[in-house]
Amino acid sequence: MDERTSTLLGEPQRFWAAAEGAAAPSRRPAPDLSDLAEFTARVELRSPRWQGPALLAGLAVFCAVYAAIPAGTGLLTLSPQDRRIALAVLAAAFAAAAVAVLVWDLRTRAGAYRRAHAVFLERGIVAQGYTTSLDVGHEEYRPAWVLIDSRAPDERAARLYSAFDAWIDAVLADRRLRRRVVTWLRTGSGIIPSESLFGADAAGGHLVGPMSRGHWKLLLPSAGGRWKAHSILFADPSGEPPPTIGSGD
Repeated sequence: MDERTSTLLGEPQRFWAAAEGAAAPSRRPAPDLSDLAEFTARVELRSPRWQGPALLAGLAVFCAVYAAIPAGTGLLTLSPQDRRIALAVLAAAFAAAAVAVLVWDLRTRAGAYRRAHAVFLERGIVAQGYTTSLDVGHEEYRPAWVLIDSRAPDERAARLYSAFDAWIDAVLADRRLRRRVVTWLRTGSGIIPSESLFGADAAGGHLVGPMSRGHWKLLLPSAGGRWKAHSILFADPSGEPPPTIGSGD
């Protein structure tokens, strides 16, 4: 990170220096995803199989129903005959798309999970997720997350947790700084390695955008040397929410 960016973000390196010797946070045993069946069952690599087809089918039904409504609603400025034809074509197109998406998913899902599992075994990271009090949403509250590598030693994990906690508290306490950090996160790659914030010796953590709630996340390398985060399902039977980093107090 260059000096200008560091200043823009509130000089996060100083929080890494201050976090040396921090007490270790509570850590849980990481889920074992070495088995392909377990990986497929728990990793949210794709949306549920029904989600895309259901949405498209719903649009098809809407078009079909709307075609039966008498003209004059003002939503389509066409003659009654042209309106019915246009809506019938749209309904057929959405229905065909729903079937196509379902068939595509049935044919490719297993292969996609096999490839992702191979990448995970080679370079993937299982990380414990901590929600933050830093809101990076546009129209609704959507917090950023901190992910800490489950393989990091306790001392490193404690220092990462403490550095992120202190930095986010400082960001929340300064309205202008908060605006700059949120803008930086929104316009960036979406997943920020901790060493980009705190320095080269601070590897093992990531700052990411909004995610679904859950204690465990999977990081997989993607094109361009970047990372992509996925939720790990059914990994915490306690039902407790993930701890929060940065209280804003």
